[in-house]
Amino acid sequence: MTWLAAINILLALFNSIPAAPLDGGRLLRALLWRRSGDPLRATVNASAAGRAFGWLLVAAGFLLFIVTRTFEGLWLSLIGWFLIAAATAEGRQAHFRTLLAGIPVRQAMTPGPVTVQGGLTVAQFLTDPLYRYRFSAFPVVGEGGRAAGLVTLDRARHVPEEQRDSRTVADVMLPLEQVTTAAPDAPLADLLPRIRPGAENRVLVLDDHRLLGIISSSDISRTVTWLMASRQQTGGWRKPR
Repeated sequence: MTWLAAINILLALFNSIPAAPLDGGRLLRALLWRRSGDPLRATVNASAAGRAFGWLLVAAGFLLFIVTRTFEGLWLSLIGWFLIAAATAEGRQAHFRTLLAGIPVRQAMTPGPVTVQGGLTVAQFLTDPLYRYRFSAFPVVGEGGRAAGLVTLDRARHVPEEQRDSRTVADVMLPLEQVTTAAPDAPLADLLPRIRPGAENRVLVLDDHRLLGIISSSDISRTVTWLMASRQQTGGWRKPR
């Protein structure tokens, strides 16, 4: 019990260090935000503290490994590298959220995406020239054109060939309740924590189950690039049309 208590105390002390993404880094960010009134600057500074602490752990770990020739030093370096990566990601996301502030979802979406009827067989879906796009995921619609889910080429190809004529797209799709959705006028910045690279990580833009568009991580990146270029050219913000 004494050993377990000591470990918990050490973990609590480590987590209280004022460096993102540790809890101490959250407290540091809150303090800096209160003092400066600038949430982006506070996050950037807390992330910088996290990276600095991470590099300190990496250096200390390598030094410990050289001196002791044990793998404890390498574990310390690995923890430091994790902190560097996490702090960098946190700072980047804060920058993106600030950059995308005030931008609605509809201005980043790809409108009128190619859709698939849920009653189409998997064999038809895989062989129809209509779906031989560079896209890897397609919204699925049911009766009346209402959004029903999302199907990826990978999901369809995993169906055994002998079953492709009997199974439908609706059988293999990702149901709508498992797909990230958003309203067209919702803040685009709110989607950042919910979307990741990958065929299934698409956001369907819906207006009362009516499909308006689709958003992927590349759409987010393209919008960010456009806004950054616009800011450099004009010295201010302009919303994409």
